[in-house]
Amino acid sequence: MIKPGIKIGIVLTLILVLPSLFFTTYEISNLNKNEAVIDSIYSGQLESILFSINQYSDDVLSGWANQVERENSDIENILIKNYSLDAVSIVDTSGFLLQTKEKIPEDSLSKITTKLEYDFTSNLKKVELLQRYIKSGYRKIENLPTTFKRKSLFAFAHSSDSAKVKTVLFLIDTEKFIKENLGPKIQSVAKDRFYISVFRENSSQEVYFNTFQDVEDKNIKQKKEIWLLPEFDLGIQMKGNTIENLVRNRTRTNIILLIAMDIILLLAAWFVFKNIRKQIRLNQLKTDFISNVSHEIRTPLALINMYSETLEMDRLRSEEKKKEYYKVINTEANRLSRMVNNILNFNKIESGRREYHFTNCNLNEEIENLIFNYRQHLDKNGFEINLLKNESLQLISADWEAVSEAIINLIDNAIKYSTDVKKIEIRTFTDGNFAGIDVIDYGIGIEKKDQKLVFDKFFRVTSGNLAHKAKGSGIGLSIVKHIMDAHQGKIKLDSTVGKGSCFTLYFPINRS
Repeated sequence: MIKPGIKIGIVLTLILVLPSLFFTTYEISNLNKNEAVIDSIYSGQLESILFSINQYSDDVLSGWANQVERENSDIENILIKNYSLDAVSIVDTSGFLLQTKEKIPEDSLSKITTKLEYDFTSNLKKVELLQRYIKSGYRKIENLPTTFKRKSLFAFAHSSDSAKVKTVLFLIDTEKFIKENLGPKIQSVAKDRFYISVFRENSSQEVYFNTFQDVEDKNIKQKKEIWLLPEFDLGIQMKGNTIENLVRNRTRTNIILLIAMDIILLLAAWFVFKNIRKQIRLNQLKTDFISNVSHEIRTPLALINMYSETLEMDRLRSEEKKKEYYKVINTEANRLSRMVNNILNFNKIESGRREYHFTNCNLNEEIENLIFNYRQHLDKNGFEINLLKNESLQLISADWEAVSEAIINLIDNAIKYSTDVKKIEIRTFTDGNFAGIDVIDYGIGIEKKDQKLVFDKFFRVTSGNLAHKAKGSGIGLSIVKHIMDAHQGKIKLDSTVGKGSCFTLYFPINRS
């Protein structure tokens, strides 16, 4: 049959522990999927930011193209208005440069013109495609490979009023364009949330613009090329952390929270199980206590009833026999009285109604008187008792009635749990600020596993034949412990199975 405590443990495991473990396992298995979704959301947001910057760069060049179309041949005015423009050229369909304006000294104009003609000729296929686009009503701005260093060349087809298609070339200082035209837009997008940089493709060391002080890459993972400047990359990273770190930290946090929840549930289940098991054990001990007390009370009552009935019916002729019967009745009545007093005292302790009256006591004298009064009971059970006194023992403040009750409980236990060696020793001593009493027997002893439990209410040692046979209620040592606590003292047990036990009571000497 399964014990009630084990049943409760199984039920608690099924109700609390297993569901939480299953939930934790399920959540951890889904964390990777969830974090992948989060990663894609973050990546999508960053992609949209990069898209807006790319779109803005396209809008800048489209604005310049619109200025050319509005102002026709006044390209000098366009140069003045746009800081990063180094030169503007208008080329006819045959490749002849109709007009060129630049911001560099006049003596180098011939060099610029020569290079522009060469670049135009090298990209005729792209130019022809742009011209076909404009004829169909679509204007496209194209980045052309150029011989200029650190410059970018852009071309778009332009249809004039005479219906002739011309090609417009923008020679741009790339670094100025990035800093002066894209920079403000990048700063407005970055704000205090992102690091954004522009660097040459596959070379994070050659940085043209960034929103942070250091020119290093900052391990930027999210990169996109600039549409109109394909040799350049836009890089973006969240401030304070990368997406990978955010995902990793969130995963770690979720796992920690799940584990913490499991630990709390396990501790709660263990706490509930421990308390329920303790309550079940206490109820069992109470049941055993009632059974033991009932048996112990019934025995002396039966003897008293039988012997007193015999005396009442005057069946005994011998005076000696009558005295023997009177002695038995008296002994059993005293035993019954002690038992009832123990139960009443325990009841007062449990309800918090027991009162203590402290006076100055000489332990040596009080113990001598106690042994003298208790000698008859000891002799009857065939026990020898020795008192070893420390003559320099100081007075203590104690309720001697309560202390004598504690010592008698210890002596009674020594009598009950002794076999062949019927000897009890009581010693008084001084240990620092404590006056002590040792009550030593040479009985069956107490196992290690039971030593920490013997002071619990209703607990009785059940190991060994004598422990099963010995009568008792299981409240004696619990009363002793309470008495010592009330005296701000302590009790210590030193016991070896088969060799006996030593209970030591410590009383503070300077207790007020």
